[in-house]
Amino acid sequence: MSAVEPKENEATRGAIYAVADNGDLLWYRHDGHSDGTAQWANGGHAQTIGNGWNFKHIFSGGKGVVYAIADNGDLLWYRHEGHSDGQAQWANGGHGKTIGNGWNFRRVFSGGEGLFYAVTDNGDLLWYRHEEGADGTLEWANGGHGKTIGNGWNFKHIFSGGDGVIFAVAENGDLLWYRHEGLMDGSGTWANGGHGATIGNGWNFKQIFSGGEGVIYAVAANGDLLWYRYEEGADGTLAWASGGHGKTVGNGWNFKRLF
Repeated sequence: MSAVEPKENEATRGAIYAVADNGDLLWYRHDGHSDGTAQWANGGHAQTIGNGWNFKHIFSGGKGVVYAIADNGDLLWYRHEGHSDGQAQWANGGHGKTIGNGWNFRRVFSGGEGLFYAVTDNGDLLWYRHEEGADGTLEWANGGHGKTIGNGWNFKHIFSGGDGVIFAVAENGDLLWYRHEGLMDGSGTWANGGHGATIGNGWNFKQIFSGGEGVIYAVAANGDLLWYRYEEGADGTLAWASGGHGKTVGNGWNFKRLF
């Protein structure tokens, strides 16, 4: 979530999407999002809100917007209008709008506010901005061309914390903090001279994704879902809720994808 984007209300915080092995798209809402308590909407049971979600990449753009990349490299836009309560209500009748093609990257993730970051096979980090993320119209900054803002981005996991903050997990399990200061125009300016600040270690998880507002979810090898909250995302200092220890907020989270 970027600095210029209003915070979502309490009902929309904690929404988590999961893609099952059969391609079903599931909705959960973690009502203990702010403090890591194991409180969930709907008694912790998933609500099925779609099927056939067999994409190469899927990620949230915030406020119910979901982006998906098909096997042919097309970038699709969806908006889940029931994101606050899990109703299977979608803009455009649930059909994705194609807003780009040639999105054949190793990794792609959203930075909020229509921002995209993509990692090429050679480790370059590219910046894009979809200027009309709210309704899926086809308008892009820089004519839709990506701007190279870094290189050597060969990490196990990469995801955004909003406000230009990017978290990356190195092969040794270290969790690194970056902040892209040129997030709105794609300039290659970074906090800390572009060097990652190590803010944790032992981050050897199956999946890791952002919950917004400093919240990070991680899935352990046994399927447990862990909650963390990084309290100083603005400057990369080492401050965590609960002493940096993850709180177990669920189990059996053995999904193909989570976001």
